[in-house]
This record gives sequence, structure tokens and C-alpha cells, in this order.
Amino acid sequence: MSQSTKPTATDTSWSGPPRIRWVPSSLAALAGVMVAGMLAISISRWWTDTSYRPALFGLPDTGQLTSIGLPLAQFVHELAGIAVVGALFLNCLLGSPRSRPAGDHLLAMATRWAWVWAASTSLWIVFTVSDLTGAEVLTLPAHGESVMIVFGSSRVLAEVLTFWVALAVALFGARLAPRRWSVISLLPVTLAMLPSALTGHASHHASPVVASLALGVHVAASAIWVGGLLVLTVHLRLFPEDIRRSVTRFSRAALLCVTAIGFSGVLEAAVTLDSWTGLWHSHRGHLIVAKAAVLAGLVLIGYVHRRNTMAPAYIGRLIPLLRLATVELALMGATIGIAVVLSTTP
Repeated sequence: MSQSTKPTATDTSWSGPPRIRWVPSSLAALAGVMVAGMLAISISRWWTDTSYRPALFGLPDTGQLTSIGLPLAQFVHELAGIAVVGALFLNCLLGSPRSRPAGDHLLAMATRWAWVWAASTSLWIVFTVSDLTGAEVLTLPAHGESVMIVFGSSRVLAEVLTFWVALAVALFGARLAPRRWSVISLLPVTLAMLPSALTGHASHHASPVVASLALGVHVAASAIWVGGLLVLTVHLRLFPEDIRRSVTRFSRAALLCVTAIGFSGVLEAAVTLDSWTGLWHSHRGHLIVAKAAVLAGLVLIGYVHRRNTMAPAYIGRLIPLLRLATVELALMGATIGIAVVLSTTP
């Protein structure tokens, strides 16, 4: 495994944020997440028959650009937001003074992911406005009145709120170096993942409060678990000693997150589906089953981690852990892709 020649996490004389360097294994892990997510979006849209189709003559048509761009922008938005949450969460776990270099590195990556988060959220807002107005993206300036009306909708306002949080982290994230500021900022950043989800289908059912609470727990727990693993696998490879020190604590947090995801997912499905037969007789049910199957695979991988990779990682043998975590990340990317399509499937 390629490693950086930067000072190690035990070098307490080193100060300041590190210069960002990527290792090939990190890029491979990140590429796996992206490819798996986009494949999941493509397959899910094909299965649910929600791919682009030209509108009948005379009816509004958002165009192929919006049809393709909307889910892709949402996927990058979700992934970047999750990465920011994960970087802040892992920085909270690195409590030792010897972990200062790793903590500075995580904050540097959080700010870079926050710029991606803000940019993708901006694109998501544009595509959402196109979708709600029924106009192609390039023709939106000619539909000013409709655009202004749509900008006042709860869905767009929620996305705008997320954009401002992402921009704030991008501008000021490097100043969160004291651990207490990372702890304080983790809550609002995690909450910024919720508005767009809570203004979707969860708010349009017989029990919107229960559905929204379940979805909120589901999204927050997923952000901490997936984001933490993403950052641990991709960005902490430069600091093996800090991985060794934090992996046990992260494993405990991941177990709590998986439990919360499972229970909240079951509760949300029970509220949003008309009956349990909807799991087999509706597109939404099919996507829920697909997500549950992937989650079961992730739980199995977690069990393998505890049996086969945790003990070697604790004594410094990290390659088995990181290799399996790369596969785990790809499955998580697929889960995010399915969730993107699920969020717009009735």
C-alpha cells in the first residue's frame, strides 16, 4: 500500500494543516463508491421505469439534462455531506494530543468536501427548480415568475438551507481545530442532511410525524456510519497509528448506527407503505427490499470485521481492514444510489 512521507501522527512537533496527498488505494476506494452509486441509480431508475421519456406534444418537458442531472447531483450532494459529517465525527474520536496532525488533515478534507457539497447542492437546486417548473434548465430565465414561486416551496428552501451550512463549513471549517469546536459543529452539520429528506415523501403520509422522525434518525445514523467509514478508509490511510487508535471506538459507534438504521428503516417502511404487500407489489417496496438486502450484506461484512480484521488492526496490521472496508464502501455507495431514486419514487 502506498503511503505518504509526511510526519507521522506521533510527531507532536508538527503543526498546521497538512498538504493534501492522495494514495492510489484511497482513490480506488473513492472511485468504487462513485461507480457503485451511479450504477445503482441507473439500475434503480430502469427497474422503476423512471428514466427520461420525452413528454407528449404540448406538455411540459424538463428535458434529458434535468432527468439525468437531478439524481446525479443529489448523489454527489449526499456523498459530500456524508463525508463532511464523517470527517468531523472522526476528528471528535481522535482525542489524543498525538493525533493533532491527523485531526488537522481531517479538517482540511472536511473543508474540501464542503466545497463539493455546496457546489453539488447548487446544481441540485437548479435541477429541482427545473423539475418543479417543468422547464428545461437552459430555459429557466424565461420562466422567471414560475421560478420565483418554486423557490418559495419547502423542498427548495430546505435545499437552500443545506447549501448555506455547506458553504459555512467550506469557509470556516479550517478554524474548527480545537476538538470542542468539531464536537459543537457536528450536530448542525448532521442536521443539515435532514431538511431535504424531511420535505420529501415522509411528509406526505398518514403519519408524517412518525415517518419524518424515523427518516431523520435513518439519515443521521447513515451519515455518521457511512461518512466515518469513508473518511477512515480514504483519508486516514496517511495516519496508520490514528486508524489503529480510533478503529475500536468507531466500531462501537458503527454498531449503534446500524441498529438505529435497521429499526428506523422498518418503522419508516411500515408508515410509508400502504401494507406490507407493497414490498412486493410496488416500485417503492422493491427499492426498500433492495436497500434491506444491501444493509444485510453490510452487517455481514461488519461481522467479518469483528472476527478477522479488528484484532490485526489493533496491533498495526491494517491492510485486511482497509481492503474489506473498500468493498464495504462500494456497497454503501450502492445504498446511497438506491436511496436517491427511492426519494422520488411514489
